[in-house]
Amino acid sequence: MVALLKVADQIAGTHASDRRTELVLRLASERSSAREIIRSRVVTEVQEINRAREENRTGVSERSYLVGKFEAELNGGSTKAWSWATSLHIDAEVDRAITAFSRGRFIMLLDDRQIEGLDEPIGLRPDSEIVFLHLTPLKGG
Repeated sequence: MVALLKVADQIAGTHASDRRTELVLRLASERSSAREIIRSRVVTEVQEINRAREENRTGVSERSYLVGKFEAELNGGSTKAWSWATSLHIDAEVDRAITAFSRGRFIMLLDDRQIEGLDEPIGLRPDSEIVFLHLTPLKGG
């Protein structure tokens, strides 16, 4: 049975009321994993960014915390400039997002419970919400 999952973004240190609901993912099953959720989100965002790029619409890439963001930050560039310079490749973006999760760049909270592992089985309810909590690295240490 297909499961719908609300996705929200929040920056660490901000109040939960500052969460931005970004999208609703359509997952193949009510049983999933962090890896599958990350992949589904990235695929959805890459498709939207590439479609917007082809239609010459701007501003779409600024909504995403996962796609292009970590690569752009590592290279000292802006997310907007990087993601509009070239078409994004789904597999590369999925790998970047999974690496970012593994390195603790963001954590995932499913119904306010932290997901620890990429492949840990998780059950989704009809009202489930996943929050991508983005952590800000400290400078100098």
